[in-house]
Amino acid sequence: MARGMHCHRNIRLTNLRKTKDETRARKRPGKIKARVRRDANIVAKIKAAKPDNGYSPEVQSWLSLKIGKPFTSISADDIKSAIA
Repeated sequence: MARGMHCHRNIRLTNLRKTKDETRARKRPGKIKARVRRDANIVAKIKAAKPDNGYSPEVQSWLSLKIGKPFTSISADDIKSAIA
C-alpha cells in the first residue's frame, strides 16, 4: 500500500472511531430508558404467566441474563428473587 493511501486510511479510521463514540454517547439516554421499560414489561409478563405453562423465550433469555445461570437450572426461588 502506498504511503499516501495509508495516511488517508488512518484519517478515515480515526474519524470513524470519533463518529462511533459520539453516536454511542448520543444514544445512551434512550437506551437506558428502553432497558428500564423492557425490564418492567418482562416482570409484568412473569407475574401474569402461569409457571406450569412455561415462559416465552424472551422471558427465559431475560431471566438467564438477570440471574446469570442457564434457564434450565433456574429455580422458582431464583425467579422470585429476580423480580422482587
